[in-house]
Amino acid sequence: MRAQRQYSTSSSTCRGAATFRRCVDPSSCAHWCSRCPQAATHPPPLSKEERQALFAKCFARTRDTAHATGWFHFAPESAIHRENVVEWILWALFSTSRAGAADEWREEIEEYVQRIEHLLGRKLAPGWNAGVDCIKVTLDPVTALHRPLLWYMVVGLVDLITSMHLVANGFKHYTLHRWFCYFPPRFLNLFWARSPHPHISYWYRPHRSTTKKPIVFFHGIGIGLWPYLPFFTDIIARDPDVGILAIENLPISMRISPPPLARPAMLDGLALLLSHHGLDRFVVCGHSYGTVVAAHVMRCPALAARATGWLLVDPIPFLLHLPAVAHNFVYRAPRGAHEWQLWYFASRDADIARALARHFFWAESTLWREDLAGRRVAVALGARDQIVDAPEVRAYLTGGAGGGRPRGDVEAWTGDGGRLQVLWYPALDHAMVFDTARARRPMVEILARFVGADVA
Repeated sequence: MRAQRQYSTSSSTCRGAATFRRCVDPSSCAHWCSRCPQAATHPPPLSKEERQALFAKCFARTRDTAHATGWFHFAPESAIHRENVVEWILWALFSTSRAGAADEWREEIEEYVQRIEHLLGRKLAPGWNAGVDCIKVTLDPVTALHRPLLWYMVVGLVDLITSMHLVANGFKHYTLHRWFCYFPPRFLNLFWARSPHPHISYWYRPHRSTTKKPIVFFHGIGIGLWPYLPFFTDIIARDPDVGILAIENLPISMRISPPPLARPAMLDGLALLLSHHGLDRFVVCGHSYGTVVAAHVMRCPALAARATGWLLVDPIPFLLHLPAVAHNFVYRAPRGAHEWQLWYFASRDADIARALARHFFWAESTLWREDLAGRRVAVALGARDQIVDAPEVRAYLTGGAGGGRPRGDVEAWTGDGGRLQVLWYPALDHAMVFDTARARRPMVEILARFVGADVA
């Protein structure tokens, strides 16, 4: 296996021919390093009141010290000193490093440290332990592995097969304005319509129903829409008149691409696409990283008011203040076959690593249970999820109610007067819920109910 590398640079605009040369050149990783910024451009900083409210929510939902020490790569509690905790707080709440700390934050940070000491049940040792690192996703170096040209040829072939399948099922593709900035290239883009938004490509199956809502779908990290083709087929078979708007997120699709859009730009772009196709009301469905985009939509009042239901599969946004997602996807040393597969094909893909380390901000992407109030929401969780702490998320959403009504290979829990439903798959890992028709069936049934709902 090739050596693992760390990269840091300033961003640049790609050119079609140059992009191709970079991909066939074995030194393409060296060029990639000239496009990846050393530190993320963070969203506008939180106010003191927002930081205090966020910390209070997080603290109230941190049940044991393993949650706290996990942000320090599960170092022994005694090894974590006061300044190590301050370093993590500066990243988590202030989006900066120790060098960027301001004097006016000192009293506020001291308050947070004291509350953490209360959780630990002891005073932290003074000073800083240089032998203990904390997780600072958007400040730590981006780590990626080189991909050979053959790999991108495979990605291009899978993408071609995916495109043919979607076209055969009535989808039409709307391409990026500068599609040649992406590798592998899609030469079929020459024949497809241009997207109304220059930086968002998508597939759309026209919505023909006059009584039901279309589905807006956000995919997760992986090889694009390929894993979801059977899911789309099931939805279409259930009701061919219900439209599907499947947004592509190419920077998390194992390609060489420009950086992903920031949250405000993505929301503006989505509003433009919905307006272009005359979709006033819709149902949101997201998987894995796609649930992060769904969370952004849910926290956008203008768009959220138009959604009649939400299906969140293997959701990332819940309990993001716990270290599970960051540690498992970015920092964990792989052991079993599934972890090695995740590590090599996803975690260490150059553009995916960049998207997570430089364009994913936990504070703007997190969802709390109270955010679901008054909405029709269904959440699907696999008990063996290697990324999400599924048991913890399940307990959080159900209030610790545990099991639910058995439905074959899945347990279904319902709460909040029937508005919140949690599907629990005891035998499934992350994304495995899409593998079989039996596992997909409960989700297809939920979407069928949501698209026919009259109110959100």
